[in-house]
Amino acid sequence: MKIALFGTGRMGRTISYMIKQLGDHTIHTWDTEERGVYGNYHTSCSIEDIPSIDSGFDLAISALPYNVNSSVAKLCIESKIPYCDLGGSVPVSNEINKMAEEHGSTVFTDLGLAPGWANILAEEAIKKISSATVGFCTDAPHTIKMRCGGLPTFKADPQVDPFNYTLTWSTEGLYNEYFDRSNILENGEIISVPSLHKRELVKVEGFPELEAFTTSGGASHSLESMKDRGVQNCSYKTLRYKGHLDLITYFLRHRKFTAEQMASLFCTGSVKDVVIVEVEAEFSSLNLTYRKTKIVESRDGYTAMQRATAGGLVSAIFASPLDKESPLTYADVDIETFNNNISKLI
Repeated sequence: MKIALFGTGRMGRTISYMIKQLGDHTIHTWDTEERGVYGNYHTSCSIEDIPSIDSGFDLAISALPYNVNSSVAKLCIESKIPYCDLGGSVPVSNEINKMAEEHGSTVFTDLGLAPGWANILAEEAIKKISSATVGFCTDAPHTIKMRCGGLPTFKADPQVDPFNYTLTWSTEGLYNEYFDRSNILENGEIISVPSLHKRELVKVEGFPELEAFTTSGGASHSLESMKDRGVQNCSYKTLRYKGHLDLITYFLRHRKFTAEQMASLFCTGSVKDVVIVEVEAEFSSLNLTYRKTKIVESRDGYTAMQRATAGGLVSAIFASPLDKESPLTYADVDIETFNNNISKLI
């Protein structure tokens, strides 16, 4: 496969590395900086300097900040090149999907960790239970909970790091998740709620009790899909060590910290991280709860957040019908192929 990869920062480098783990693919990278060749070829330029993209590419991936995704997607859609990205903004993803529908092009937005892998786990939950109950139950799950969090491997002393968090990815991306409103499916209706709300305590084996709370963007286009299939409640929540929510709420909501000020609150340095991604599906009619949890650790010189995010995207693109010529959803991902890919990469 001939792949165009835009962005060779932390995520772009990891995506390129993981693509190579799944086959002998040709990768041409673009970035404003000459970071080194992580694919087969590299061009140093800005998106504005690219008039068009060679239609000979089989796939284009944006690992750039969300605010330039529309520009990259437009180039790809005009050249009929399947396009995917890591998401980061619901309005931007909606704009890209609308462009693809109008032009009959394949796009797969919001395809990383959460949104991305977490949403695919939700699809797996529905499909597994449906196949296991065929013949005696046709009900959809009553409630689906998607949860994900990137955490330091070990909980720190509160006097040293009261937030118990190390920023391993985009400052703007995290700020948007915390500050923008969140969409959830509640009692059969999609509603908007504040982020940093609806706290619940969660137990994950090997960790102290964690807290989960609403953040923006993680549910992505899963909500419409779940509602159409009869799911009554569906939400995405971020996982953190207990105590994080109260502190970050104070600084963002009451002290009105900016993204840069927020980033200054967190510890910096080479703290080892771990990612938890899980789904919980409740079937009230069967008195049954399905739960699947995956733990990703740092390895091979890549952080857990890099590995989990890039792994979700790469596993999904090689398990999706890129010739569909319309926006793809998580339901389009072949779960068995996705899981086989994840097992090779993670």
